[in-house]
Amino acid sequence: MNEKYLKIINERQLVSVMNKTKWRELCHDFEKLHSLYIRVKYKLISSEEILGFSAVWWNEIYEESSAIEWIDFNPIISKYRGRLVAPKETDMSYEILAILKKHGIKYSMEGSYFRVWGYLNQHTNPVFV
Repeated sequence: MNEKYLKIINERQLVSVMNKTKWRELCHDFEKLHSLYIRVKYKLISSEEILGFSAVWWNEIYEESSAIEWIDFNPIISKYRGRLVAPKETDMSYEILAILKKHGIKYSMEGSYFRVWGYLNQHTNPVFV
């Protein structure tokens, strides 16, 4: 692990929820669904900035996985159909949940988003589903 991240983990007293195997399984299966444009936002332990909502390259997410504090999955995919027609919305909750359950990945509900936690601290108490 990167020395910088190790220092942050120790200073913030973070506890890992995910391991590299779980991240690899998650990223691999979402890579298979890449054509469906599932959008995510995520937060790194090294920054207060929240990145996303956007489509991502899952191999890049895997490379950053040791620094991901959490990642939110938006289950609703909007497809632009023109200026005069409302976007077509597709609910991908079933597909997202199937991947999380397949690999035994715990998640919490944050509004309408599925959140996978990379790290927790003493002040973070998510209700895992």
